[in-house]
Amino acid sequence: MESSELRILIVEDDPIIATDIKLLLRKEGLQVVGHAKNAIRAYDLLISTSPNFIILDIHLGTGPTGIDVAEVIQNKYNLPYIFLTSFSDTDTLSAAQEQGPYGYLVKPFQEKTLLTTIAIAWSNYQRLATKNELNFDKLEANLTTQEKAICQLLFSGDSYKQICETLTISINTLKFHVKNIYSKLGVTGRAELTHKLLS
Repeated sequence: MESSELRILIVEDDPIIATDIKLLLRKEGLQVVGHAKNAIRAYDLLISTSPNFIILDIHLGTGPTGIDVAEVIQNKYNLPYIFLTSFSDTDTLSAAQEQGPYGYLVKPFQEKTLLTTIAIAWSNYQRLATKNELNFDKLEANLTTQEKAICQLLFSGDSYKQICETLTISINTLKFHVKNIYSKLGVTGRAELTHKLLS
């Protein structure tokens, strides 16, 4: 990972955690362009600091959540981001997955795990940016035409909402297909799916 390439924005409402992350990243030679403690500040910093990677807490106190910020990042900026949260319940995980993050870490986290997640997310993002069409022939799974279309859109970084609009299907139908895709390919999430499709 070229440290000079990354311009990281931290969106975290806990000032102690935000400071710890900032110090860790700077110690590793990574550039932190800003810290937002809420969604409104995050929107401002997305414009004024031009980050190319975001570390995003899901629960940001009152107001818009990290999920809301993720949707803006996805739709307006198409930047890679990872979720960092204290919550690992099914509802939070499901809501997070729908946005298509490049990673998901539960607090408290190990420093090495955060750095590794950032490195893998950035690498996957760069490879996705240079690769448009997937070759499904190399996969040993028998995917349907609809599943291949969903894979392509997941691979491209589309959110669940965008995929539903593109394919004119309901969210429940999409979740059913995604579950089948993950099962057929032996993966547990979008990051693993991307890695499998790129390998």
